Amino acid sequence: MARRFKNLDYALKLLRTPTGTGTPPSAPSGSILREYQDYASGAKAITYTRTEDSKPEAILKVSVLPFFFGGVDGSEAIVSQSKRSDDNSALSGIQTACNQKAVDLDTHKTLRGFIPAKATVFDFTGGTTTPNSKITGVKYTKRTGKSYTFPYGASAAEKAEGNVRKDILTAVTAVATASVSFTSEKY
Repeated sequence: MARRFKNLDYALKLLRTPTGTGTPPSAPSGSILREYQDYASGAKAITYTRTEDSKPEAILKVSVLPFFFGGVDGSEAIVSQSKRSDDNSALSGIQTACNQKAVDLDTHKTLRGFIPAKATVFDFTGGTTTPNSKITGVKYTKRTGKSYTFPYGASAAEKAEGNVRKDILTAVTAVATASVSFTSEKY
């Protein structure tokens, strides 16, 4: 389970007797813990429907220099990016800071097992909603907006991931309604 549910997992563990193993007894009906227990056991199926404007459309190919190879020219990796992210002109400065290159099929390679570093940008549209969690049934505040994911890599000038992240953060700061989170590359 996700780390955010560790307290609920622990509460389920406490329902058992001190020497008990296996499935814990059922939590009280109608409680937050019971909602979570039904989800965790698979008794409650949860689905999320994406709106049409949040779908990625086509998947495009771009190239980045992996940090793993020290940002050396000639080590470009071909990675995927959604057309929806590519088409958002309001975030073009962020995409530039991601050091993406046009794909050259003669010299760039698709690296097996390579997952590029990614910047996930959330563009807040100014409103909030208060839906109920499908997992626990508890109301929470949700900011309205759209998120976009950009793969990023090293450049000839910036070979350290921290410096590239700093450049991306500067570009995000220029968009007053945006925030960003990062995922490092894996290889």
